[in-house]
Amino acid sequence: MLGALALAAAGCALHRNPAPTGDAGEIVRDQLVIHSDFNLPRHHRLLEELTAQRGDITRLLALPVSDEPIHVYLFESPLVYESFIQKRFPQLPKRRAFFVETDTSLSVYAHWGDRMAEDLRHEVAHGYLHAVVPNLPLWLDEGLAEYFEVPRGWRGLNQPHVEMLVDELRRGQWTPDLARLEQFQSAADMTQRDYAESWAWTHMLLETTTPRRELLTNYLARLRTEGSAPPMSHVVGATEASLGQSLTAHLMVLSSRAPRGLPE
Repeated sequence: MLGALALAAAGCALHRNPAPTGDAGEIVRDQLVIHSDFNLPRHHRLLEELTAQRGDITRLLALPVSDEPIHVYLFESPLVYESFIQKRFPQLPKRRAFFVETDTSLSVYAHWGDRMAEDLRHEVAHGYLHAVVPNLPLWLDEGLAEYFEVPRGWRGLNQPHVEMLVDELRRGQWTPDLARLEQFQSAADMTQRDYAESWAWTHMLLETTTPRRELLTNYLARLRTEGSAPPMSHVVGATEASLGQSLTAHLMVLSSRAPRGLPE
C-alpha cells in the first residue's frame, strides 16, 4: 500500500466463513468470479487488467496456472461495505479492501473508490499466489503483492516505497534486515516500512540479475513441491557477500531513475 494512510485503510487477512454479497451481477473472467452490488460493465478495463495479471504472475514467477476460483466481492457504497465487514469480520480494523483465505475458498472484498485499481491489483495478486503456492512466508507474500499492485508495465516499481526507504537510510533510521522480516507471522504487526522493505527485497530479486530471479523462482517451486523451504535470508545469503549492502545499492539505483514512479 502507498503511504501510511493506505496501510491503515487497506490490507490482507486470513479469516473463516466469509459471506458473499447480494449480487447485482456476476462476471466470470478465467479464474476470477466478480460479484457486485451495482451494475459493473462486463468489459471494464480494470477487470481486463486483473485478468491479465494472472499471466503476468505465472510467467514472471514460473508458476503454473490454477483454475481455483477467486471470488471478488465489490460494493458500490463504502458505508454498505463497512457495515457488511463489521458484521462478518468484526475483529478487523477499518480497511478499504482485504484478501481472505480459508481451507476451501479464496476471496477478495472491496468497495469501489479512487484507490480501487491499486487495492484490487494487490489483493487479487494474493489470490493468484495462494492458489498455487502453499505456505508463502508473510514478508514474501506481501512483497509480491506490493510488486504487482502498481500498473502493468511498471516492472513492479513502487516509487513511494523507494523514497521512504532511501530517506530513512540517509537519516540513519533504517537498516535492511531480511531475517527480521522473516519473523513476522501477522500482517497486523507490520508497519508501512516493513511493507516497503518486503517490496524492496522482492523487487531486487526479480529485477536485477537472472541468478537472483532464479533464486526466487526456485524457492517458490520448492514451496509448491515440498510445502516448506529454508528462510530466504539463508538462501540469498549463500550467494551474497552482504545482503544489506546489496539492497541499499539497489535502492540507490532506483532512487536515481525516472521520477514519480514512471518506468524508463
